[in-house]
Amino acid sequence: MQKGKLVIFGGPMFAGKTTALYQWAEKLGVGTYVLVKPSVDTRDGDGVVQTHDGVKMKAVTVDTDMPRVGEKLLKKVTTIFVDELNFFGYEWLKPVVDEWLERGIEVVGAGLCYDFLRQPFGATLPMAARADKFVELFARCDGCGGEASHSYRKVSQKPQVLVGAEESYGACCGECWKIFNSKIKSPTYAKALAGRQKSK
Repeated sequence: MQKGKLVIFGGPMFAGKTTALYQWAEKLGVGTYVLVKPSVDTRDGDGVVQTHDGVKMKAVTVDTDMPRVGEKLLKKVTTIFVDELNFFGYEWLKPVVDEWLERGIEVVGAGLCYDFLRQPFGATLPMAARADKFVELFARCDGCGGEASHSYRKVSQKPQVLVGAEESYGACCGECWKIFNSKIKSPTYAKALAGRQKSK
């Protein structure tokens, strides 16, 4: 049996990662794939994944420390999509993905490469390092309007895992990240950001 291929989409918040999974799935036959999401991601409810554009997809919700799907389903599908790789621990996800690949199933994952402090986040980068194909996606910078490769947090909560969307996160370039990241502490935040926007 030919081994399945591993494809990873990575990028900051609002870069279209989940949309990329949806567009891939749209090209496949009904019943030939399954979308897996981590249980910690409660934004769209159990069994549903929604893009930032409002497109909904059915999903199988799995625990982050036991990301398995049923044997009956594995025998039916040829592709497994995994959303929010960043919420999975690599040590838990790797053996499961290896099993899927050995069965000839194509695995397509998407997730944040880095957290709001630009630190490696979850399984995305380790999976990307061993992928047959890695696609880096970009968003639009909230500060200057340029290409955004980073995420920043709009609230002052410190845990690495804080599930949220537009109310909690934004996307930015490297220079604007320095400004956004010091938003809470810096009294010159508004002035510095205005200068970045004007220079564009």
